[in-house]
Amino acid sequence: MMLDTFSDICEELGVPIASEKSVGPVTSLKFLGLVIDTVEMVVRIPQDKLLKLKSLLEPILLNKKITHKDLESVVGLMAFCSRAITSSRAFLRRFYDVIGSIKNKKPFYSIRINNDLREDAKIWLIFLEHFNGDCYLSENTWITNETLHLYTDSCGNSDLGCGAYFDGKWAQYKWPEAWSNMPIMRDITFLELVPIVLAMFIWASNFQNRKILFRIDNMALVSIINKRTAKSKRVMAFIRPLVLFTMQHNIQFKAQHIDGCKNEFADSISRFQLKRFRELAPGPSRFQKTTQKSSEI
Repeated sequence: MMLDTFSDICEELGVPIASEKSVGPVTSLKFLGLVIDTVEMVVRIPQDKLLKLKSLLEPILLNKKITHKDLESVVGLMAFCSRAITSSRAFLRRFYDVIGSIKNKKPFYSIRINNDLREDAKIWLIFLEHFNGDCYLSENTWITNETLHLYTDSCGNSDLGCGAYFDGKWAQYKWPEAWSNMPIMRDITFLELVPIVLAMFIWASNFQNRKILFRIDNMALVSIINKRTAKSKRVMAFIRPLVLFTMQHNIQFKAQHIDGCKNEFADSISRFQLKRFRELAPGPSRFQKTTQKSSEI
């Protein structure tokens, strides 16, 4: 065996080896606390780690303050789990920001829990409620939305809406009447995020265990998608459930800026130009048309 040969060479050269950590060819190996199974193609997080993380997160929803020591413990466990749950790293950033801003490093120094930490902790707890610890390994390559035939578009006219097209299926969403002449219609970053979220939620089963690269012509939206954070509460109200959803379906996503990114399919759907859309794509069937009655998002 190559391992035996390697051990013999190290012994001859006087290189110390931890024999208890030397394992022969196996299909399941514990590495840095995680179990990697190459037969099931999963990375497993120990249940005791998940239970401990849950016990540390629950008080964040109930209490107004947390000690420096407990906050570091929470962040440490979240960082550990994020090695397997890649998308969950989005909910580490604001915890790191708080730790970085602390001047008093004493273990029992009390830190006020802000709303961002509370909302991120809530997302983690929702995810952990039904998570069994198994994370399926994603594909190695990033697939562009063009390769998937996945396109989205939004129209800034309050009488119209947004549209999404995916490999022969399409969805359409009309902006609520209550949005007319409201600031939300001038928030193009938010409007362009809506059909992306819509597409991910509708066709998630087709994206499981995949890495999706969105090519977008809005620099602000590209940054928000890649960083998973925004100053706008309206945008964050969509980003958090989107990231949670991708965690639950093991979908990784990021965005790349491209000048003049435009597609006729989604553009015609968002503008409710169905005759034009049928001329462009006579085959696709209608998947869903949605309307929003609520005046608040």
